[in-house]
Amino acid sequence: MSKAQMEIFGLVIIVILLAIGLLFAIVILTKTPTREVERVKESVQAANFLNTILGTTSTCGKRTVRELIQNCAVASKDWVGAAPCDGANTCSLAENMIKNMLNQTLGKWGKDYKFYMNGTEAVEQIVIGTDNPCKGEREGSTRPEKIRTGLDITVTLHICS
Repeated sequence: MSKAQMEIFGLVIIVILLAIGLLFAIVILTKTPTREVERVKESVQAANFLNTILGTTSTCGKRTVRELIQNCAVASKDWVGAAPCDGANTCSLAENMIKNMLNQTLGKWGKDYKFYMNGTEAVEQIVIGTDNPCKGEREGSTRPEKIRTGLDITVTLHICS
């Protein structure tokens, strides 16, 4: 009888050790470093800002900033060909709206940022940012935008950490 009790006692100890080991492994594997969580938030924040900026409606015939940028992209590097709207061409109207939105949000929050586009000479002239360049880590989001068949631009927003 004593031998059977010792075997059961041994099995209980093994089960307890396995449970403690599994608990320890689960805690270590599911723990996310604090810095990594902040990095993801910044990246999501930049993507959300880009979506909001591009979807904002202008006073120019209820066109969105995305539509203003599309019109600007087909203009020449001197913004010749950009449709006039409210006394300004669509390139400068889009630039002013984007600058205003970023200054009123990220600027007021004390964050450094840089907004720029690539794809055509006209949109590459629109570069908006704070005076302080990003030193160290930065998070951002880049979106491709289809202008027409064979013509794409990329819109990028970097937020400095």
